[in-house]
Amino acid sequence: MVDVGSHPRSDRDARSTTGCVPADGTRAAMRRSILTSTLLVFISPAVAQNWQEYGYPDYSFRVTFPADPQVETTTYRVTDDRKVEAHVYSVRRDNAEFKVTVAELADAGLEPTAVIDDAVQTLSEGGEVKVNVPHHVMAVFGRQLSIVEGDGSRVAVALFIYQRRLYQIEGRSLPAGHDGTADAIRFVQSLIFTDGGSNRSADEIRAADAACSGPHGAAIPDDDHHFETECRRENSVAALVSALNSGDLRGARQAYASLSQLQSPSESHGPFAKVISEIGQALKRGDLAAAQHALASHLQ
Repeated sequence: MVDVGSHPRSDRDARSTTGCVPADGTRAAMRRSILTSTLLVFISPAVAQNWQEYGYPDYSFRVTFPADPQVETTTYRVTDDRKVEAHVYSVRRDNAEFKVTVAELADAGLEPTAVIDDAVQTLSEGGEVKVNVPHHVMAVFGRQLSIVEGDGSRVAVALFIYQRRLYQIEGRSLPAGHDGTADAIRFVQSLIFTDGGSNRSADEIRAADAACSGPHGAAIPDDDHHFETECRRENSVAALVSALNSGDLRGARQAYASLSQLQSPSESHGPFAKVISEIGQALKRGDLAAAQHALASHLQ
């Protein structure tokens, strides 16, 4: 890992939620986003073998880039008429762009929710938001988005308000050249906050952890607990993928059973449901190879 010291220069250097509910029509895309992100972590290690992790201790984060990032100090628009200082770390390739923006909010006097909402609006101008769901990296909570831009570019984004800063990480797959979607998602998923802090209170974290890791099948009110529901699903998907890749048929069956309990009848169609159904049918037959094949084919 490369640790980069204090403030970046303008020349060349060197897993708060807003409580939004996914819009109608995005749930299938949301399931696909969760599964795809997990697949990339477990079955595509070769994709990132030439990447390197860079640490920025002054801003309490680490992230993996495919090359030495360009670092600059610039400004970031937080509202229609206000700009703040920002530090941008970026790499551009023929088929993809990778960028982290850290905007200083200490003196802006803005509500975190307003900053996140404005960022989402700016990022989605001229495009279409396919996924907009709660997200977290360790104990830092924010939002995760998938956006298709007007030129056909596909953007994976995560947004966090933490330590009086906005952290905006973007992986962009450009329409030209080889599809860079896998690398874009992997980049966003590589972000780690390093100081062990949180942007939620201890009680809020305990409540989220309890709901996320609670007994399978426990009732979750269908109001403000979408994060907890998605957390359980994501954990079940991760367990399923891990079991399949380790050849653990019993563990895969258990994870599939847990995931099935968390899927409502209204979510029984679409890409996510199809691949899970194929895996489930193979597991019932005891055909581990077929289940692994169904899993791998999801990325093709």
